[in-house]
Amino acid sequence: MLSRVVGKDARAVRRWRTPRARSVRTRVLAIALVPCAAMLGSGAITVWILTNEARATHGWSVYLDKQVDPLATFVTAVQQERLNSLFAMNGDQQAIAGLDAQRAATDASLAALGAMGVAMLELNPQAVARSTPEFVQLAAKTPVIRRSVDIGQADPQAVDDFYRTLAGTVGPGLEDLARFTPDAPTAAEEMTAAAMVEVAELHARAAATAAAATMAGTPLRPDERRVIIELVGAYRHQLAAVRVRLTDDGRARLDRLTRSANWHTATTAEDTLAERGVISVPNAEWLAAERAVDNELIGLFRDHALYANTMATAAAERSLERTIWAGIGVAVTAIGAFVLALLLANRLVGRLRSLRARTLELANETLPSIIERLHDGQVVDVVAETAILDSTDDEIGEVAAAFSTAQRTAMTAAASEARTREGFNKVFLDIAHRSQVVVRRQLDILDVAEAQQDNPEHLELLFQLDHLATRARRNAENLLILGGGQPGRRWRDPVALEQVVRSAVSETHDLSRVSAIRLPHAEVLGAVVADLIHLLAELIDNAVLFSPPQSLVSIYGSVVGRGVVVEVEDQGLGIRFEERERLNELLREPQEFQELALAGRRHLGLFVVSRLARQHAISVNLQESAYGGTKAVVLIPSAQLAVGSVGPQDDWDAAPRVRTRGALEPTMPRPPEQTPHLSGRIPPELPQWPADEHAGTDGTAPPLSAQIAAGPRQGQRAPLPRRNKLTHLAPELRDEDGPSTLEWEPPDQRRPAAEVQRSMRSFQMGTRRARTSPPDPNQPSMDGHDA
Repeated sequence: MLSRVVGKDARAVRRWRTPRARSVRTRVLAIALVPCAAMLGSGAITVWILTNEARATHGWSVYLDKQVDPLATFVTAVQQERLNSLFAMNGDQQAIAGLDAQRAATDASLAALGAMGVAMLELNPQAVARSTPEFVQLAAKTPVIRRSVDIGQADPQAVDDFYRTLAGTVGPGLEDLARFTPDAPTAAEEMTAAAMVEVAELHARAAATAAAATMAGTPLRPDERRVIIELVGAYRHQLAAVRVRLTDDGRARLDRLTRSANWHTATTAEDTLAERGVISVPNAEWLAAERAVDNELIGLFRDHALYANTMATAAAERSLERTIWAGIGVAVTAIGAFVLALLLANRLVGRLRSLRARTLELANETLPSIIERLHDGQVVDVVAETAILDSTDDEIGEVAAAFSTAQRTAMTAAASEARTREGFNKVFLDIAHRSQVVVRRQLDILDVAEAQQDNPEHLELLFQLDHLATRARRNAENLLILGGGQPGRRWRDPVALEQVVRSAVSETHDLSRVSAIRLPHAEVLGAVVADLIHLLAELIDNAVLFSPPQSLVSIYGSVVGRGVVVEVEDQGLGIRFEERERLNELLREPQEFQELALAGRRHLGLFVVSRLARQHAISVNLQESAYGGTKAVVLIPSAQLAVGSVGPQDDWDAAPRVRTRGALEPTMPRPPEQTPHLSGRIPPELPQWPADEHAGTDGTAPPLSAQIAAGPRQGQRAPLPRRNKLTHLAPELRDEDGPSTLEWEPPDQRRPAAEVQRSMRSFQMGTRRARTSPPDPNQPSMDGHDA
């Protein structure tokens, strides 16, 4: 029972699947996939942002690289225009003649820087937010300063300040760009380039101021010399500070500059002006040297700015490369984490499936095997039979340990249940055996009492007790079957099917309502006779009990391809289709008696029928009869029939009728029709004794007391007493000439019931006495005997 429950629960668990149900593997993968997807998404976003920044930086550096030459040109053009403007203000005709051309060059550089400023605003607005507005304002003042120079109303200091401020926008602008450079080394180099352009501007301003002051040909005033000293000292000091920040090539170029003749001429003239206010070299030579030095300083600025831009480009490329590798790393990490989670999930699910498989194996195979062995009486070690499902120390191992504990508990309970069931079965068997002993003894006493009783009324009571005792014996056999035992009645030789059916009828309630219409000629193997009698008796008893008391229960028989069919049909209310199908399932697959009891179903008779049918491969099926009642169809397979014994159906009118008490016992003739007491027919209660071919010619028979005293032969049942012709005929009716055949004439009216009952009692008493009378050696005997 426990194994069936476990199997049903396991099948129910396999069938239980809802649309939203998910496996553990899916859930574990979902748990791992969420952070992996989040990491992959965040990594992708980060990579996208960094890639864009790297590309912007790369584009910015490329754009700055394109601005270096325009910036150098712009600084040079502003410085040259300032020098020409100061010379023109002092009346230098050559400077005045070249001023327009120089202004055109300055305007071209201003236009180029203006276009680059607009592009810078689009690329990096914050980097040029401060320098661009200032540059635009100064560019707008350029025409005013130029006009004041042209009309001779300009102040030399104001002109110098304007061009210094205009050229000075380059240095702060480069510093602003350096602050927004993501690469620190590149930013430092850009700051060095900005300092270098400021050095060039300071040097150009000092040269222009000194040149303008020396145009009058008089020594410089102290205030003029102080200005020159400050400017010269500032650019030389800043140049010395910038030198250490230059590249090796830059320092080498600066060293070559400081060792050159132009540097020596320029610095010597600057020193002479600062000390004495006059120059010691020709003015043209000095100005040419100053211009050469200024060009070198602008060249150093250009080289270092290009170097800084190259570093910025390389840094942007490295950043882009690192970003790409970072993206690849994030993707690989996320994929690796997911693959690892997949492997762990598969391993986890594999362990769970192994646990499930072992648990189901234990529940569906091991546990039923243990229960079966317990039912067979074998000793089972529950602990040894319980396998270790999972020996790990993690949570799954704990679950497996819990399962093992539950299974051991279930096995222990099953073993206890099996022992309890075995005890109950033994109790059933013991009670059944005791009941059989008591019933057997009761039947023996009833035999003696019936043989010695002459009072018809008392004899009728004894017959009723006899019938009840026969039914009690069948109930005791039911207990034997429930306990797993076998009824004691056994037959060695095959028995006619008709005798089997009539023996079953004799063990049922209200047997007078049972009518066997037709039965085929077939013999049932002796080993099957007792169980088949019991099986048919249960079916007939059900048909009698569950049909109206005035209705008949009909028994039919026929030969079919697979054996012989016996049909028991009643005229009751029938069974509902669903209930009939459930009962047919019970007949096909017998359940444990405990299951029926727990389910509240008390179909003890059908349970016994199913057990007996399964034991002998007999098929029993309940159908709806033509009368609305129930028809039980019993198929006796050919294997349970004697070989060559199956023949055509016997005519019931020619067949003798059997009245037995469990064992196959003497026969009595069947009446011509089912309805008793019909005029012109022999009443069914009256016996028709077959002629005894061994009767004496004198019409006498051995005394009945002598027959009873003689008893049956050893190992055989006594046959029915045979009536000798004219033995019991009154003396005055005897024909002296010899025996004559008596012809029975139908009475003018129906015989009274009391007379019929007396006749039937006389017949039954004779059959009882025949059991203890010596058998006729020429009469065949039955091989069945009660065990």
